[in-house]
Amino acid sequence: MYFYQLRTFLVVARHEGISKALPELALTQSAASRQIQNLEEQLGVQLFLRKGRALLPTEAGRLLQEYGTRALRTLDEARQAIDGLKGLLRGRLRISAASTIGIFLLPGVLGEFKALHPGIEISLSITNKEQVLRHALAASSDLGFVGPPVSFPELLSEEYLEDELVLVVPRQHRLAEREKVRAAELAEEIFILREKGSGTREIMEEEMGRAGVPLRNAMELGSTEAIKQAVAANLGISIVSIHSVTQEALLGRLCVVRVPDLDLHRQIYMVCLRNLPLSPAAAAFRTFLFERRAKEAARLPRPRPAIPDRRRRVKLE
Repeated sequence: MYFYQLRTFLVVARHEGISKALPELALTQSAASRQIQNLEEQLGVQLFLRKGRALLPTEAGRLLQEYGTRALRTLDEARQAIDGLKGLLRGRLRISAASTIGIFLLPGVLGEFKALHPGIEISLSITNKEQVLRHALAASSDLGFVGPPVSFPELLSEEYLEDELVLVVPRQHRLAEREKVRAAELAEEIFILREKGSGTREIMEEEMGRAGVPLRNAMELGSTEAIKQAVAANLGISIVSIHSVTQEALLGRLCVVRVPDLDLHRQIYMVCLRNLPLSPAAAAFRTFLFERRAKEAARLPRPRPAIPDRRRRVKLE
């Protein structure tokens, strides 16, 4: 069986006829028919049945269609890997990230990487931790980025960055002028939570439970952006990444408060399948991330993200 014969068979099967397949194949009808006939002779089976004007695969044809599609996909992946060895001129990078990471931390880094490798096609899926792990386990993403520790033995997880979660309240809230509060002071507050499966919600529930403070749930929302809007509208308070509220705090739409007796620092992990080699693009991005982190660590220590001075906060009427 030759590659060109298999490709001809798959295109004809997809179009359910030789005539419709000819523009894609760039062959004459007799040449395409001859390739199909030679393939049937090599395999010793009939691959198509004629039904009216259509050619439909037989049972053997359907099997060949299934396995042939896999074979061509594998060859395509091999071609991409080889292209990757040629200086990453081509390739794909598929990333899945929890929302805070995907919206506020990765875009800038991806932009830098894209500038170095403009031929790499990048896709970024932003979802919650549970879905990111599913994508990684199904190999539908090359790399995933999530919050709390990952316990799947099939996944390799590496520490990437540390993040801090903070309490956010509307500017008219009783705690708005406080720099710090204790967890016990939040017992009567109504919280706006992320959906089940969110890493941020896992940390909130764990830490508030440890402090013996119940989470009175006003509503569940599926994104940090929606939560910020709800808090600004005085529907409740929440806990989010400090990186996600810098602009709102500067503009005075939200007030940031730290809760020292809760451990709201979390490690961000990069995950991938343990037994599946990274694509050249994913391997290059991983190297880029850690080299970039090492360069930043070599500089003078940065202070943690600051809470804007409320005395100089812009008042929005």
